[in-house]
Amino acid sequence: MNIRYLSRYLLFTTMSLAFMFGYLDIYVDKNFERLHIFLFNLTSGGFTILYLTEGRSVPSFKTLIFFFLSIIYAMLAFFEIYYPAAAIAVVLAFIVESYRIKKFPFFPYSFFRAKWSASEKFHQASLLCLSIALLLSSFVILNEVHFNLFHFEKLTLNVFFLGFSFPVSLITMSIIFGIIEEKKSSLIYIAEHIFFWLICGGVIVFFLFIIFQVFIGEVIISALLFITVLLIFFFFFRFGTRIQQKHFLVSGMYFLLISAVTGIIYIVLTKFAFYEYYGKVILRMHAFYSLYGWNLTGMMVIIRWNDFPIALNTGKAIYYHWFVILLLAPIAKFYPAAVIPAIISYVLFLAFFFFSKKKVKKIV
Repeated sequence: MNIRYLSRYLLFTTMSLAFMFGYLDIYVDKNFERLHIFLFNLTSGGFTILYLTEGRSVPSFKTLIFFFLSIIYAMLAFFEIYYPAAAIAVVLAFIVESYRIKKFPFFPYSFFRAKWSASEKFHQASLLCLSIALLLSSFVILNEVHFNLFHFEKLTLNVFFLGFSFPVSLITMSIIFGIIEEKKSSLIYIAEHIFFWLICGGVIVFFLFIIFQVFIGEVIISALLFITVLLIFFFFFRFGTRIQQKHFLVSGMYFLLISAVTGIIYIVLTKFAFYEYYGKVILRMHAFYSLYGWNLTGMMVIIRWNDFPIALNTGKAIYYHWFVILLLAPIAKFYPAAVIPAIISYVLFLAFFFFSKKKVKKIV
């Protein structure tokens, strides 16, 4: 194997396995949801964030240590071997922090300074949220199995599915605003910083509302986040530099908008009697659109950033992605006959994107 392509092979493998684990509960009487999402958000997502942060074509030894330790953490959490999992989470958090303080100041005062670009702010916020999520997951594990200091119905390890997804969203936002910032203007300068605080502040408040089960707060904040994402979408569509990466990221933002809508619907459904069935359907759709639509797009663009433009028909690739994730993948959760076609279609999409060759001439 060419060492230059190591990061692609690693991500291709873990993303494929994560997707497969998402269906394994159909055939085995065990909940694989935790393993499925940890492998995708923490292992693949965390690796991508560190890979971008260190700025090397080949991942460093420390990044590979994070990658394999995160797999061990996911496996331990899945098999409920909690004390070693809690210890590894702390080690992973220190690895992430070592990257953050090397690239950014230890105290994130840059969040409050106008001279720092929104792209840099989102990047640092991604690293900070990843390390905080790891430390909190360790604390939650120890609280559940040993300390029992407090009990919140929503403050369990499973809630950190959200915690490990948010850093990936932030690093993708960093890429998006980096593309926008190639066109400087006072409007862009002011708007991008407002967007940063609406996204970061909104998600933090939303997370607190989830923990304390403040239904009205959840609805209001999720609606505010949807409006913010919609504004960022129009902003990026209008001002983003017209490069091949932009087309994929615009597609990813469509998935983000759809996942925001399904998230709001899911919250509202929790107050109705038919939630037990329809709520699960909506939640499955939300998970697929968020992970394998929005997050996946960001990770793929980051890993192949230096190869663009790539020899891939952009439009056909995007439509194929939509078909697999919007329709085939969610349907397969309820109709087992569609599982194998969904897995094959997804793996093929990853293979085409990760291993297509560079193309010299511009393609749109």
